[in-house]
Amino acid sequence: MPENHGAKRFMDLLCSAMQKLGRPAYVTGESLKENLEKAGFVDVKVLGYKQPFGPWPKEKRLKHVGAMAIMSAETGYHSYGMQLFTKVLGMSTEEAEKACRDAIAATKNKNYHVYNYL
Repeated sequence: MPENHGAKRFMDLLCSAMQKLGRPAYVTGESLKENLEKAGFVDVKVLGYKQPFGPWPKEKRLKHVGAMAIMSAETGYHSYGMQLFTKVLGMSTEEAEKACRDAIAATKNKNYHVYNYL
């Protein structure tokens, strides 16, 4: 994605805020596995799932998952971003609101196939 893509910018800001708090935002399957093994769990297996944002996939199941994810993202960007952006990063309310709106618009843009792995 280009640097000015709204969803990418949102995630970069979110990661900066979480890092500033000492709480990494990106947790990978491998880091979760390591933490579980340190806690005493054995034979931990990591299963990855592709989660699209938006109904762009051709596969029916992923299309449904993507539609649900984008509905969640519409409120999720705002609920996760506002506190961190204003209180931790010191952004104005207007700047933070714009970052959230831009992320929603970018995620809904059918020219970009946004997804993550769970």
